[in-house]
Amino acid sequence: MRWLPLRHKAKVKLRPGSVSSNQTSRKASTLPDVLWTSLYALKDSADAFPPLKSAVSGVVALCEIAERAKHSKSDASDVALRTKEIIDVVADAIPDGSEISSPMLRSLERFTVILDEIRSSMEAIALARGLSPFMHLRANERTIQSIKAQLDDEYHDFLAASILRVEMQQTTIAAQVVRHAQQQTEAHSDLKKVLAVNDTLPLQVSKLLFYSRFTVFLACP
Repeated sequence: MRWLPLRHKAKVKLRPGSVSSNQTSRKASTLPDVLWTSLYALKDSADAFPPLKSAVSGVVALCEIAERAKHSKSDASDVALRTKEIIDVVADAIPDGSEISSPMLRSLERFTVILDEIRSSMEAIALARGLSPFMHLRANERTIQSIKAQLDDEYHDFLAASILRVEMQQTTIAAQVVRHAQQQTEAHSDLKKVLAVNDTLPLQVSKLLFYSRFTVFLACP
């Protein structure tokens, strides 16, 4: 099972501060509507796997901060979009919640904790009132750069895990094909031996040998 957004039209929930009019909502929205549709569809599809759903909820929280940001709005949007990219890679790396490896599960749980820490930091920076953001401008810039660097590391880690999973699947399939071909080769070799000592076997056996060879041919990549 692949945790991907469903292809049917998803029902998008209204975000805090959004309005009922689709046209007005699009004008007021910082992030594209398609991102929200994809996020909510992914969140719904992850119901059977709570660790992934928790991570998606963390991404949703950061996207909502980007929408409501009073300060550093561009940076808040960059952070939100990056976390969306990461959660998409994570979803691709987890084909089935029942088959997730222990290292991947630990990485996902760690990422959820990181998202919560980033949410706290971005709330303090982007949603602060008064002169606080201007008084701590340099410190806020350092915090944002640190967050972006951390998210870049997470992205590359999960991307590497996803690529490794695909390579392992391909290796497993190739090994199965080779094993099947060897079994078929052994089977038709045994038939040849039988035919060599008994020329009176029915024609059906010769046909079986032909089909066996043909199966080996189809099984080879």
